[in-house]
Amino acid sequence: MSDYPQLTVNLTKLRENVKTVLGLCSENGIDVAVVIKGANGLMPIVSAYRDAGAKTIASSRLPQLEAVRDMWPDQQTLDLRIPMQSELQEMVDCADISLESELETLKMLDELCVSQNRTHRVILMVDLGDLREGFFKEEDLYEAANFVEKSKGLVLEGIGTNLGCYGSIEPDETNLGRLCELAEHIEGEIGRKLNVVSGGASTSLTLLTHHTMPKGINHLRIGDNILLRDMEYYFDYKLPGLNGDAFTLQAEIVEKREKPTYPIGHISVDAFGNTPEYVDEGIRTRGLLAVGRQDIGDMTKLHPIDKRIKIYGGSSDHTIIDLTDCKDDYQLGDTVDFTLEYENVLYSTGSPYIHKNYVD
Repeated sequence: MSDYPQLTVNLTKLRENVKTVLGLCSENGIDVAVVIKGANGLMPIVSAYRDAGAKTIASSRLPQLEAVRDMWPDQQTLDLRIPMQSELQEMVDCADISLESELETLKMLDELCVSQNRTHRVILMVDLGDLREGFFKEEDLYEAANFVEKSKGLVLEGIGTNLGCYGSIEPDETNLGRLCELAEHIEGEIGRKLNVVSGGASTSLTLLTHHTMPKGINHLRIGDNILLRDMEYYFDYKLPGLNGDAFTLQAEIVEKREKPTYPIGHISVDAFGNTPEYVDEGIRTRGLLAVGRQDIGDMTKLHPIDKRIKIYGGSSDHTIIDLTDCKDDYQLGDTVDFTLEYENVLYSTGSPYIHKNYVD
């Protein structure tokens, strides 16, 4: 089997990223659940996270948490995706804590835990406008909180929210401040402090760099910001202690030709049902790489290490690049190197067609 396309994972740099994120959060009184889903729970990466001090390992994929539990039985784990009722047994077997947003599911989960003489900790999710998971009405949240507090099989660990993953809503002092107010109300009703007020995921880390995180937030669920620095392309912040090149992709050139840049004929849709826009730049030297969307997702999010290279796009199996400004430096069979964004890491770490090379 060929070594290409190849994803090189620098475990040393990932450990440094974990320590940087944990250090920043610790300085601000915030615990971190380190999310492994973005790298598909690959065990060498999880091991590096643990070595760097990760106390809670989180994922939205139960098989990943099962693998963690098998490898490290005492590792604290968090299930990030609202569980299906059909997987509750599997979930309590591999996750110490879960995010929850349905009273009916909570009742089933309580019955299951009581029947097995065990307890399970839950974080109730609140929808603050991103319109993905979470209780939207306050009274529904309070009803669920009171039910969990009085239940015999569940422990109310706290409340949390998710922002930015669907509705593109940016975390700020207003919406996270509202989460803190809801937590205070619940604490007043149940007569004790909640252990966790979870203020979101990697997008919330920007508030720490700007010193605007509400004081009541004491927990975050961080994945992207440990893997990469790609969020700096989209948000106004910098965290220089992070390595942005812990993941690099190498892909081989399988064709190199002079071709037009504008398709010839009636333009309809591409292989994914989209109608891209094309710019006529005349005849250019185009390279065809043996890696595509099935392997890496949106290839236009790749960043060529050689800045003279431009990415045009591609298909499920190929990526098309412009080599005009460096055509004498690349020949058929050579490889081109890229750094990645989150989508590319998510796809490539899960692809069986990409060779994984761990560097430590």
